[in-house]
Amino acid sequence: MALSESSAPDFPWPDFDRWQAFFAARASFPDRWEGLHAAPAPATAEADRYRHRKWELFCEWRDLLAQREFVLAHYTRHRVPLRIVRQHAPPACPVCDAFHAREVSADVDALPPFHPGCRCVVMAARTEPARSRARAVPPRRNGMRTP
Repeated sequence: MALSESSAPDFPWPDFDRWQAFFAARASFPDRWEGLHAAPAPATAEADRYRHRKWELFCEWRDLLAQREFVLAHYTRHRVPLRIVRQHAPPACPVCDAFHAREVSADVDALPPFHPGCRCVVMAARTEPARSRARAVPPRRNGMRTP
């Protein structure tokens, strides 16, 4: 069910408040935080949009946290090592950049999302180098390659 801007609940979310302070102190917000850099004055159209955007971010965060156990179980069952990959949507994230390309263990807390609006994903890590498909080049004769 879609929410209208005025029907999004106003709710306390301490993790959101901590992350908002963290990003504000660095003057660098992740891509998904558009419209959430500062809380507007209450009872305004901006406050309704802010509350709705915060609610969307909360729902996304909750869903991603629930999914990471299934992701870990799937890769663990197939004995596939995992690597964190940051989706490169500007601006750079002061949190996620530190995790990019890091291999992770079987600890669900080591998997993204690391913060609300996190754009990191996990991918299978290569266990052996890719094989080169070098093709034999036939020798030249009279300036031409022979078949």
